Amino acid sequence: MRSLLALLVTALVAVVVAFPDGADAVSWTPIANPGTTLVKQVGNFCVIVYSNSDRRRHLPLQLVIVVRGETQPAAVGNGISDYRLVLNVKNTDTGSTALYQCVVRGKPGSRSTTWVLLSFVPYTQAP
Repeated sequence: MRSLLALLVTALVAVVVAFPDGADAVSWTPIANPGTTLVKQVGNFCVIVYSNSDRRRHLPLQLVIVVRGETQPAAVGNGISDYRLVLNVKNTDTGSTALYQCVVRGKPGSRSTTWVLLSFVPYTQAP
């Protein structure tokens, strides 16, 4: 048991030393055309999952357009990628729109059940 704990601590220290400021292992690559069918499907998936994330209240959100996006290979490999997208989202009850940034992980061409929404937050541009 002690050797397992020592191994885990060593691995954690190696990660912290390799990426001291929390930098990603792989850099994000801009998506040249965020209007492709694949990117729109990923954005729509994010909006649908977020809209239904609170079991007590469904949010009436609809994807308007993917404004921009970036991708990187996920650490798990096997063709799985992370997508970081900025989405223009409409509230269909009020008609108002807002920008959100989401991060999602999945493999293009796989079932929707294998995709995971990692974050969905209001987008604020860096100063």
